[in-house]
Amino acid sequence: MGRIEVINGQARQDEDTCPLPRVLLLTHRVPCPPDRGDRIRSYHLLRALSRRANVTLGAISDEPLSRVQRDLLGSLVEVALVLPTDRWAMRRRAGMALLTGRAITPGAHFHPGLARALAKQHRRQPFDTVVTYCSGMLAYTRGLLGYGGANRPRHILDLVDVDSVKWSQYAERARGPMGLVYAAEARRLRRAEAGELVHFDAVTLISEQEREAYRQRVTSGIEPVVAGNGVDLTHFVPEVALAEADREPVVVFTGVLSYRPNIDAAAWFARRVMPRVLAAAPRARFDIIGKSPTAEVLALGELPGVRVVGPVTSTADHLRGAALAVAPLRIAPGLQNKVLEAMACGRPVVCSPEAAAGIDATPGTHLLVADDDAATARQVVSLLHNPEQRARLGDAARQQVETHYDWPARLSPLLDLILKADIPRNPIGTPTYNVQTTV
Repeated sequence: MGRIEVINGQARQDEDTCPLPRVLLLTHRVPCPPDRGDRIRSYHLLRALSRRANVTLGAISDEPLSRVQRDLLGSLVEVALVLPTDRWAMRRRAGMALLTGRAITPGAHFHPGLARALAKQHRRQPFDTVVTYCSGMLAYTRGLLGYGGANRPRHILDLVDVDSVKWSQYAERARGPMGLVYAAEARRLRRAEAGELVHFDAVTLISEQEREAYRQRVTSGIEPVVAGNGVDLTHFVPEVALAEADREPVVVFTGVLSYRPNIDAAAWFARRVMPRVLAAAPRARFDIIGKSPTAEVLALGELPGVRVVGPVTSTADHLRGAALAVAPLRIAPGLQNKVLEAMACGRPVVCSPEAAAGIDATPGTHLLVADDDAATARQVVSLLHNPEQRARLGDAARQQVETHYDWPARLSPLLDLILKADIPRNPIGTPTYNVQTTV
């Protein structure tokens, strides 16, 4: 465990030289570079906030910060307080949380040193609003909300997706004692998501599907606000120089390859779908692209037609060069950035129903949906053999994301909550929550 890294930027003022609102953004990873799902949203949120507020960042980092990261943070924030940690330390804290009856997710990310540094920063220059990004950083907010009167900041919880539902799904699929651990984490996180453990004035989610899950699985006593994800339409662009008929028969899957739902999806496609694809398209290849591949993922490279590429400099380049992308996730919380990125690159995507949920797209027009291995293989083979179909789906997909997935528009409901001072504070301690306890 190293000392907290302090990165100093510059305070901003509006055109009339009035100080801008002071916002604390808490993230469980440093939000740059935007190379994985959680970083993508937090990075674009930080960029948007930096134009309209003086932002302090409080973050955990299990990787050494690069000079590029420091320079970028310095251009976006007034102060960044970053706690270096390692995965073993987080696992120890997670174990202690489990043994003491607390939720693992916020317990693993909490360190008293960072909490003290954030409280000191608040005493020096009080925050107007605290934004907690996902449930992992909720424990840091508790102390800051203890300040009374004018010094109590408003608290916005950007929950993104209902994490307790994901843990319930893990519990349903697990065997042995881990199923009990996952079920306990789902119950404990559900309490946090309902505001029983740490108060919040508003909560945001990434899609209408997640909002409905919150109402049904967490509480009907709070009305969440939907603030969706966008896609970087200047980085993820189609490859216009390559004719569709000239593409290699490459199917790509992208994602962080230490994340359980991605591991499950890649293994399922490689073992269950790819043999069917190869029987009809012998030259086809399945490329698995992403950082931190586990041993289970690396072993998939021994299968016929499967290549584990691992981390790459540009996911967009690999998407642009492929015939199509797949997103066969069976556990798919929130909204799948991998689907939006492939669509932005003009690539047809074959999704599971779970991965397509939350995407504003019409199956058969903007993407394809298949719910089992045989149907998935048929869709993939059809696209590999039909360049005209690939071009039609890819063009429609690109047009759809251009129309509906602009970042500023998607984040505007969340920015309004953070920056509009006339949105009232909810009273602390009001017992308005009706938490469901079923898993």
